[in-house]
Amino acid sequence: MELNDTYDFLMQIRRKEIIIRRKEMQRDELRACLLPGAVRYDKDRVQSSPTDSMADVLARVDELDHEIEQLRHEKAQLILEISNAIEKLEDDTEKVVLTEFYIARAPMSQVAETIHYSIRRAYYYRKSGVEHLGEVLA
Repeated sequence: MELNDTYDFLMQIRRKEIIIRRKEMQRDELRACLLPGAVRYDKDRVQSSPTDSMADVLARVDELDHEIEQLRHEKAQLILEISNAIEKLEDDTEKVVLTEFYIARAPMSQVAETIHYSIRRAYYYRKSGVEHLGEVLA
C-alpha cells in the first residue's frame, strides 16, 4: 500500500467526524426553527392556501437523526478496523503514536508527552508507523 493510501486509510475517522458534525449542525439549526419563538404568524391574508412547512422540517430533522446515527455506527466500525490494523505493528511506540493521533485525536504535543519524546521525534514515529502500517496492510 502506498504512503498516501495509508494516510487516507487512517484519516477516514476524522473525515467521518467532519460529516457527522456538519449533519448535527444542520439538524440543530432546523430544531431551532421549530422553537415557539421562531413561529411567526402573518397578519396579511393570502389568497393561496398556506403550506405547513413544520411537518417538512420535522421530517428532515428525523431524517438527519437517522443519518447521524448511521454515520456514528460507521465511525465505530472504522475505529475497530483501524485499531486492529495498528495492533499488527511490531513497534509499541509506533502503535501508541498512531493510536493517540488517529484514534484518540490527540494533538502531537500531547502524543509526544505520552511517549516521553520531543514533538519532532513523535512526528518521526508517526511517519515510520504509517510506512510500516502500509507494509502490513499490503
